Amino acid sequence: MPRRAVNRRGGQGAGNNYAGGGRGYGTFRSPGGYRRPGGRGGSAGLRGGGHGKRNFKRPRSNHEDSDNKRLKLEVGKRLKEVDIGVTEYLGSHKGFSGVVKERYADFHVHEITLNGEVAKLTNQDIPPEPEDLENMEELKKTVSQDVWDQLEMLMEADSLVSSIEINVTNMDKAERRAIHIIAKKIPNVNSQTVEQGKEKLIVVARANKQNLTGHKFRRDQRVDWARRGGNYCHFLLHKVNMDTMDALNQMALCLRMKSNMFNYAGTKDRRARTTQWVSLKRVSPSHILDAGKAVRGAYVGNFKFGEEPLRLGMLSGNRFRIALRNVTGTDEDIEKAMTSLRDRGFINYYGLQRFGTVAAIPTHEIGKALLQSKWHEAIELILKPRAGEQHRDLAKAREIYQKTKDPLAAYQHIGRPDKIEAKLLRGLHLCGDRNPQGALDWIPRNTRLMYIHAYQSFVWNNMVSKRIKDLGSKPIVGDLVYENPNFKEEMEGLDYLQQDNEDDDDQSKNKGKEQQESSAKIGDEQKEQNNTTENDSALDDKMVQDKNKQSEDNEETAEANAENINKEDFKKSKENSEKVKEDTEKDTNTVKAEKEELRNLPAVKILTEEDLPNYTLADVVMPQPGWRVTYPPYAKSWFDEILAKDGLTTDLRQKNKKYTLGGTYRKMMEIPSDLSWRIMRYKERYDDLILCDVDEMRGNVPPKDEPDGKYKALVVEMSLRPCTYATMALREILKCDTSPQTQAAQSAANRAQEDEDAEKKRSEGEKELEETKSRDTENEKVSEETKSEETERNIKVEKIKVEQDDLSDELQEEEMEITKDEDTQIKEEKEKVDAESSINGEIMDSLVKP
Repeated sequence: MPRRAVNRRGGQGAGNNYAGGGRGYGTFRSPGGYRRPGGRGGSAGLRGGGHGKRNFKRPRSNHEDSDNKRLKLEVGKRLKEVDIGVTEYLGSHKGFSGVVKERYADFHVHEITLNGEVAKLTNQDIPPEPEDLENMEELKKTVSQDVWDQLEMLMEADSLVSSIEINVTNMDKAERRAIHIIAKKIPNVNSQTVEQGKEKLIVVARANKQNLTGHKFRRDQRVDWARRGGNYCHFLLHKVNMDTMDALNQMALCLRMKSNMFNYAGTKDRRARTTQWVSLKRVSPSHILDAGKAVRGAYVGNFKFGEEPLRLGMLSGNRFRIALRNVTGTDEDIEKAMTSLRDRGFINYYGLQRFGTVAAIPTHEIGKALLQSKWHEAIELILKPRAGEQHRDLAKAREIYQKTKDPLAAYQHIGRPDKIEAKLLRGLHLCGDRNPQGALDWIPRNTRLMYIHAYQSFVWNNMVSKRIKDLGSKPIVGDLVYENPNFKEEMEGLDYLQQDNEDDDDQSKNKGKEQQESSAKIGDEQKEQNNTTENDSALDDKMVQDKNKQSEDNEETAEANAENINKEDFKKSKENSEKVKEDTEKDTNTVKAEKEELRNLPAVKILTEEDLPNYTLADVVMPQPGWRVTYPPYAKSWFDEILAKDGLTTDLRQKNKKYTLGGTYRKMMEIPSDLSWRIMRYKERYDDLILCDVDEMRGNVPPKDEPDGKYKALVVEMSLRPCTYATMALREILKCDTSPQTQAAQSAANRAQEDEDAEKKRSEGEKELEETKSRDTENEKVSEETKSEETERNIKVEKIKVEQDDLSDELQEEEMEITKDEDTQIKEEKEKVDAESSINGEIMDSLVKP
């Protein structure tokens, strides 16, 4: 079946476009070269289709064989703070160890609005629709009595009238509007304007069904946004462990719109719980709420309406709530460290996420190659295979390009054409090896700027470290400060010359392109303005929206020909694109050159001896290299030396204006505001330590201190200005490297120590158990022996007792015999005595007798 016309909003389309067709027809081939099923929805590319209706199904596939599935992260050699010039500290306190972000739930970020309000998700209620200001009596006065009588019949519940027709051909707008408002106030009644010939009628009927008049009604879903308070719906987005752009991309798929329709002040950390304001033009809160519910890890709420959208930089900072786990310091050491942070602040270094994560290919090395005009080297660095690549398709594409240098073969293995690597490979195929600059132009401009700004940041970090190490932490003669002490560095993350260029480009775009520019700018440059602490891969950031119209046109051409790539077509496209680019650059560069002198950096002054008592280190700024900045007299040679090692000078003008750097300034130190902290103990390794917005909204109880807990944690709350990195504040507290590799190693060491302790405890327990068993066995043996001895003893006792009884009997018998003998003897003696007495008596009697 032939392919139908491209349709970005569903319906019958089945073309290979980003929005996808409506009803799918078989299979299609995506720009990456993979066949995927069409079916109902015909999801061709990044967006699913459907029947033209909003659907809120999860847009992301979780299929185990998905080409975009992340591989298990391999922790290889990654950047450490010393690799990017981060070496010094301000405080003199004793450091201690603690694990940063052992869980994403340990890191909470809340956006602070320009009026100082901290973004906090408190409800998911849909705002009620504004009530009509007119009451029924006032409305009655605006319509004729005849019209009112007809409407009154529909107001009666027991009325048999199901519909009425009011001729409004000659009525003015106010009276027609009044009729519709009255109809809306009547329960279960709808109104609709229809035309019959030359007459215009308002049909008012009960319910939604077809009525006797033959008219079919549908509910009037039009919204008077002016009465709501503005055309923009502002809402809070609370996301969990995901990028801002990832969350909004998924919501955009659910809402069937482009992600650049969302406006916000800045992106937030991925591995964290973050809350920020987002605005969307003319989308009802109920639809936004449904889309939020469809995205796992995203919550929306606190809806309100406004007349203006959010824009880049419309925030005064971020509020952080951070839990450091497995803290080893004493309570006294912790108090001293936190007091030092509160009073002295920390060095305002650029954090590791500014430079990517891979030590072998940091983003500032790519930026250096671009500034050196080594275009081929920059391309090789971007496409070079790297250890620990999390995406199978990117890993495969890098491997193929390294072996074959065939950009088309490598490109066909990338599932998503919005990846930076995919754009570069497409550019290489179109522009050829002889035009590396043209190939690099296929990368979104802000991504290219990110590379060269990373190099500026690398130089800045090293210069500040040298300034603190060699000259101390107090202002000295030659330091730079802003002439206007109230100057705010909202745009500090962006080179001033590049700001001029962006402004010029904005003027050449229409309103739709301005929205895309704003969204992409946020996704790219504001990455450094979020006080973030982690970035998965600098080459895989959400800077995927090309602000260059030529790049967009070329991309659409490449996608349209992705199914059957014809080299002749590409050759023609290449020639045309190069010609257009040359003409465009000539025009824009002329305008930019004229405007360069009209714009100035914030004025700075060089401190003298008399100025020193009036300033602190918190006022001192250090320039980022560029041709427009003023350098401290003592530091000019430092900048010359470090740039000379890379074959560059402080005059970073380039033949290619896109890589010319004017430079800017950045404060050397920051002091957090509203700083507070608490030490708490917890029992289990992964206990929750901070209550998130969603749990608090649900009424959950905050985590409590467990005095007898095994582990110690430090919970820090603070507010930081934009362009400031929270990890650098934590580094000042801990006085140790806070890189992901170091933290992961420390966490692993803690777990290993715990496992070792547990194993030791288990071994000791087993040994003790064996000893107990041995003792029990010995005791049993002794008990048996004792029992045997006791039995033997009892037998002996019994024997002795028997012997004693026998002896006693014998003795008794002997005694009885003796007694008997004695009695007999006594009796005999008595008888003998008696006999003798008798004889004696007889003798006496005989003697007495005369």
